[in-house]
Amino acid sequence: MPRRTLSVLLAMLFLCALPSAPGATQPLRIGYIPIADCLQLYVAMEQGFFTAEGLEVQARPMQGGPVLSLAVEAGELDLGWSNMVSLFQAHARGFSFVLVAPGALEDDGEHLTHSLLVPGGSPLQAIGDLAGRTVAVNALGNVNDLSLTVLLAAAGQDPQSVRMVEVPFPDMEAALASGSVDAALVAEPFLSSAVSHGARCLVAAPHAVFGREFMIAGWFATSGWTAANPGQAAAFCRAVDKASAYITGHSQDIPGVLARHTRLTPDMAAHIALPAFSAGLDQAAMQRTIDLTATHGFIPRAFPTRDILAPGFEWPQR
Repeated sequence: MPRRTLSVLLAMLFLCALPSAPGATQPLRIGYIPIADCLQLYVAMEQGFFTAEGLEVQARPMQGGPVLSLAVEAGELDLGWSNMVSLFQAHARGFSFVLVAPGALEDDGEHLTHSLLVPGGSPLQAIGDLAGRTVAVNALGNVNDLSLTVLLAAAGQDPQSVRMVEVPFPDMEAALASGSVDAALVAEPFLSSAVSHGARCLVAAPHAVFGREFMIAGWFATSGWTAANPGQAAAFCRAVDKASAYITGHSQDIPGVLARHTRLTPDMAAHIALPAFSAGLDQAAMQRTIDLTATHGFIPRAFPTRDILAPGFEWPQR
């Protein structure tokens, strides 16, 4: 069985909500991680798309997905951001999460935001050379762990022959340089930085195992919240769709937006690869990812894509 992490305990001890004053409008509480993949949120806030939909938004930066997921389940957040494989795992464990709006997309063209890197002087030349080696991923059991598992199996290697270790994205370049890991699946902006300092690409598009285009992440809520607040959920989705269209048509504005909401400088933001964003959803592609997640033991069994989509929503085909 592949490695997976369930580091989702204790975090609730640090989460508490303040009650609203009598008669006060309750803001929409949205949890996110301050990275480029959450660009839709930043744009929707700055361009007034939430306000135009009648929403008051309270965006809450979180340290990671496990804390964020617990906060949504506990009702401390109304909506949150998650990579899709973690969302599938939460569904399989009985969490009542449903997808409300599509998020970041990666493809094998200009929107390539993850690569498997090795040190510049490494003798490794192909994915099959990783047997007996140590490879860094940002979290065990997530989308990056799954993509490597699928790649290794396709190359005829037992995924268990590779030692996967957790290393935060910001620390991966140093881990490669020191030799503490033999390879690392790195995401932007740390990907561009590592390559500029001599790291070499072993697999340029590891997420291509999911298809030419892959939805990395999306915005989710509990099924109970969407049922009780269908108007707010639909308004959020419309605002995010507007943000996706704005991102596509105003690429010159994006570095500044990222600099205001993440730790990226405008110069860094202007030179990294960014994910794509779209209002549409490729349900067949999502089903393939769910099936792969089950085939490789990351969830006990596959389930239909519709089970994780917020009911009552129109999901335009991408």
